[in-house]
Amino acid sequence: MTTTIEVGMLGLGTVGSGVVERLTRSAAKIEQTQGIRLHLAAVAVNHLNAPRTVQLPIGTRLTDSLTNVVCDRKIQLVIEVMGTVAIAKKAIVAALNQGKAVVTANKDLIATAGPELAALAKKQGCDLFYEASVAGGIPILRTLTDSYVTDNVQAVSGIINGTANYMLSAMATGQSYEQALATAQAAGYAEADPTNDVAGIDAAYKLMILSRFAFGQELSLPQIAPTGITHLSASVCRLAAENGWQIKLLAQIQRHGSGLYCRVALVAVPVDQPLSQINGVQNAVAVQSEAIGTSLYTGPGAGSTATANSVLNDVLVAAKHLINGYRMIRNQKRSVSLTVTRFDQLPQTYLGIGPVAPEAVKYYANEADFSVKTIADDCYQITGLSAVKRKKLRANLPLTLIPIAGTTDWKQVTENSITSPINVAI
Repeated sequence: MTTTIEVGMLGLGTVGSGVVERLTRSAAKIEQTQGIRLHLAAVAVNHLNAPRTVQLPIGTRLTDSLTNVVCDRKIQLVIEVMGTVAIAKKAIVAALNQGKAVVTANKDLIATAGPELAALAKKQGCDLFYEASVAGGIPILRTLTDSYVTDNVQAVSGIINGTANYMLSAMATGQSYEQALATAQAAGYAEADPTNDVAGIDAAYKLMILSRFAFGQELSLPQIAPTGITHLSASVCRLAAENGWQIKLLAQIQRHGSGLYCRVALVAVPVDQPLSQINGVQNAVAVQSEAIGTSLYTGPGAGSTATANSVLNDVLVAAKHLINGYRMIRNQKRSVSLTVTRFDQLPQTYLGIGPVAPEAVKYYANEADFSVKTIADDCYQITGLSAVKRKKLRANLPLTLIPIAGTTDWKQVTENSITSPINVAI
């Protein structure tokens, strides 16, 4: 027996068009294997007469009114793929208040208003899913929810912004920042205004969401204080690559005792570690846990097809819940209170690149447990560099300093902990 679920969608841009295309292609398979018919009853758009890249299914109503979708009593499930924040939030609130399940790919909204929307969904007894908001085609939120229930996650780190990773891959081959950005924009991987991607804001929003699922901890943008790729030169990328490191924009969060350490920053990843091999717009998320150890999840981090697939998987789960009278607020994890600190406050080993003599580095960073190893001309490995000394080096020398993955000196963490910290060196 087949059960029909009436679906409404808000937005018909790149992701929305991808949802329609995937739904059309997979409709027969969904009906045969799941016993569910997803009927796209209505789609809300800004301009009714704008050119479309996708053909809507027969019987789908096109409207320029969000209210016509979220307040339609026949519609049971709403997909939000508009890409705005304020308007999308208002629409989702209205849909939840109408008792409708909601699936969204809106990372910015979920990062900033996720707890509020989740509380409303719980109050109304509705599903609120947003797998596509982090890492595109990688089902990392579902994995953290379903596969680590009996495990303790210790760290999550990854490459979760395809635009920045695409540009860094290009810069490692010699392209300038400007050339890499122009190439990314021409390929459709970077927006006309790429600020959120290149400044690390997009990755920070995703890390805020991952923190809820992995640790039950809310993070704010100021706590993460992301740094992006705008200050990086192609010569630094190239010299690092020539000497065994790939520079990546890494998002990382790690628990140690009652502390939670986070960063979105450039990190030098040794070429023998898996994350160094993630190139182009690919994403990867590594999860370190007590029982499983290290697991690495990779896949496309962007693109209409991958994102639409994640959206539709959430739609199917919500549809099954509607049929069976079951509700699940996927991000409702136990609430904890951890002290949040940025990784750059801890001593680490740094890759130092610049036209500087090693004696000058030692002079400006003269401290115990400090050493400088010459890797190549203008390329140094600097061990035991504290935040204060790092600031002094940067103020006095033309030296680019990038932390090396997995080298945080946890001995300098003074709080007591019942477990030993783990350096995630992947």
